[in-house]
Amino acid sequence: MPIKIRYKAPSGGGTLDLDDTATVGQLFDALKEKTVSSDITIKYGWPPKALAADQVETSVVSLNLHRESLTVVPAETAAPAPAPAPAATAPAAPVPADLSFAPKDVKDRPVTIKMPTDTYLVLRVMPDDNSCMFTAIAGALRGTNTGLDGSSPDKLRRIVADHILAKPDVYTKVVLEKEPRDYCANMLRPDVWGGAIELGIISEVFGIEICVVNVKEGTIIKYGEDQHELRCVLVWSNIHYDRVAEIFDENQVEDDFDVTTWNCLESDHILKSAKDLCRKLKDEYHYFTDTSDFVVRCNQCGWIGQGENAVVMHSTKTGHIAIEEIPDS
Repeated sequence: MPIKIRYKAPSGGGTLDLDDTATVGQLFDALKEKTVSSDITIKYGWPPKALAADQVETSVVSLNLHRESLTVVPAETAAPAPAPAPAATAPAAPVPADLSFAPKDVKDRPVTIKMPTDTYLVLRVMPDDNSCMFTAIAGALRGTNTGLDGSSPDKLRRIVADHILAKPDVYTKVVLEKEPRDYCANMLRPDVWGGAIELGIISEVFGIEICVVNVKEGTIIKYGEDQHELRCVLVWSNIHYDRVAEIFDENQVEDDFDVTTWNCLESDHILKSAKDLCRKLKDEYHYFTDTSDFVVRCNQCGWIGQGENAVVMHSTKTGHIAIEEIPDS
């Protein structure tokens, strides 16, 4: 059964399809071909660690690499030698302001925005278990009068699969990029992410508009727009989905009394506040960036590195400050 691997490289991001029996050596070969580079380092996990030469025969699945967003950088031994360190009396080189990450943890306490209605919009953080999208929606649907039971990620996955198989003229191999039965078998696995196709189906089946706010861009995508009476709101941080809820006490931790659906015609203020919440997540929490995989380039010497510590070390050793993040393609 094929697996999809996501990666970020100096030339941008992309995906890679491998057989589930693929080895780390085959992963290296495929990424070298994709990135047109013969000398690379592949990093994964947090703290980020590099795949070692003695792992080439190890199964990609056994290392859970199909659940990771991999980072591809030039082989560390091939990196340009740093310039001599500045004299001891010289001041330390500043780290570029936009890369000085000191993120708060969204799990420390609820992240909220006060609304004009004297209530609060809160980010409900979902478990990082590859079912975050389904978990977020299942919680939003709780208590809605849909007549359907979508109370768990597993049930939502099954509903999606049944819907796809019931409409072979709509969900074709071209649309799904694989045979429908294979796609559904894959989607029923708890370690497979859901995406746009699943959001559209859940919106249709449950009769609810699903609004997804992108933390980094501040944009909103609406699934089932202008088709349903109720809406719910999710937050997308580039690698993870969370749920947005309305609460009456800013410090309310338990979600038993959360309001998670709103009338579409009367909730524009919810969408505005959701964008404000995402702006707070971006500016104060850097929630759109997973520091385990952001890749940066020094515009002064061409050095490429990964993560905050590498930026600080390079800037301190060389005095270079013209450093920028390499965006996804």
